[in-house]
Parts: sequence; C-alpha cells; structure tokens
Amino acid sequence: MAEFKDCLLALTSYPDPTPDRVVNQAVDISRELGANLSALAFVLSRSRIARQHSMGEWLIDVPSMIDEAVHKSSNEATRLLDHFEKTAKASHVFQERLVESASIFPSADTLIAHARLRDLTFLPIGSSVPADELNTESVIFGSGRPAILLPAMLDQSSKAVSLDKIAVAWDFSRAAARALADAMPLLQKAKRVHVFTVVNEKPISVDQSANNLEQHLRMHGVEAIIENLDAGRRSIGQVIGDYVAANHVDMLVMGAFGHSRMREFILGGATRSILSQPPVPVLLSH
Repeated sequence: MAEFKDCLLALTSYPDPTPDRVVNQAVDISRELGANLSALAFVLSRSRIARQHSMGEWLIDVPSMIDEAVHKSSNEATRLLDHFEKTAKASHVFQERLVESASIFPSADTLIAHARLRDLTFLPIGSSVPADELNTESVIFGSGRPAILLPAMLDQSSKAVSLDKIAVAWDFSRAAARALADAMPLLQKAKRVHVFTVVNEKPISVDQSANNLEQHLRMHGVEAIIENLDAGRRSIGQVIGDYVAANHVDMLVMGAFGHSRMREFILGGATRSILSQPPVPVLLSH
C-alpha cells in the first residue's frame, strides 16, 4: 500500500483568510504521516477582477474597491505562507510555497490540477472559512486523489492533532472501498480503528460486509472494532456526528457519494452533512 509522501494545503486569502489553526492541523497530520507538505495560496488579480465589473464602474468606485481587495488578499496570502513555512520547517515537513492568481470567484480548475499531482490535499472547511463549497466538491470529485477536510471552527482546541483513534464509515459501496484503500497508511499507524455501519438507513449486506472487511483489514495489519449503528429516526449526519463525539475519534474516513451534471453536484446525505460542518478532520475519497 502506497504511503503519503507529497501533500498539498489549499489556502484562502480573501475575503477572510484561512485560520492559522487549519495550517497547524495540516502540518501536524503531515508530520504524523511522514509526508512533505506544500501550501498553495490564491491571490486576487486586479486584471481578472476588473473584467467582471466593467459594467458597474459608473455607479460606484469599483477600481478603488478592487485595489483594496487585492492589497488585502496579497498581504494575507503572504502572512499565511510565512506562518506555514515557519511551522512546517519546525516540524520538518516543508516542501514549497505556491501562489496562483484568482478572481473574486475563482475556478476550481487550478486547484484540481495541483491536487492531481499530490498524494493528498488538505481543504479548509467550516463556518469561519467562506470558501466556495462548489470548489471544495470539485476537488473531492474531480482530482482523483483523497482529500482531508480540516474543520475551521472557532472553538477548536489548539492542541496538536492526533491520529491515534480513527473511525471508518463503511457501507460496502464503491466510494467506501476507495476511501478504505486510500486511508490504509493512516489506519496502519493508528492505535485504535473503529469501523461502523449505519443500519436501518438503506439496504446493506451487513454480515458479508463485516466478515470480509475484518479479514481484509487484518491482512494489512489493522485490528479493528467493527460495529453496526441503528439509525433510528436520526439523519445519517447526526448518527456519524454522535458516534465521533461519543468515541472521541481523532479522524473520520468515509467515501464521498455524489455525481455531477454540468458541475452541479448532487450529494448523498452523509457527504452533504460532513461537507457543511465536519466534526473532526475527515478523509474523503470518491
């Protein structure tokens, strides 16, 4: 099973910058994995923004607003990359710092192109990072590589991220199988692995899945606690959130279910819930 050696962290510089705690999470996880980490910051480009506002310049002072936004974006990107470089070098995981120009509503294509050439991409997500959710979905479904969502909640602890206890959401689907394979290096390093299947939520061949899965993990040196969770009347997102909290899980692994027509994603309930507010760092694969 291949290891993670070359990872990427996506940074937002405007309108609100990625919190430093997200950078710290990515550095901590990369150190645990023994992987090198690069950071990619998007900086607003005046020429790109101006093309979007040519019709409104006679109404408001658009040029000065653009200059202010570009200046703020550039300063925040530099500050974030400086913090990343200092933190990553202290943990011996620094690879390189990258900058790409962007408009107010940047396309995900550039980030996808970078992510396709990395083993793993870290994506900040949460209420304090007003990133374009469609771009996050585009990377998850379009890069062909796993991604780890890093929660940016304001009340998150500043302590170092641990990978001691990892939980895997398993439903015997193609996406779940892909996530399990992608996460194997993490599972092999974990001190405790929980694999849970939510039942009475959709048809699943529970017996076959549990027996074969336990044998497969053991062949990779992973001893796992495998259990079924009754959904009851709870939503799939609530079931997962409750399980993660009750078992003090450090990281969640799950398959990202969804499909796209003209890049308008239709997501499964679990994927949508996790994308909106991940309870812990989440490795997603599709």
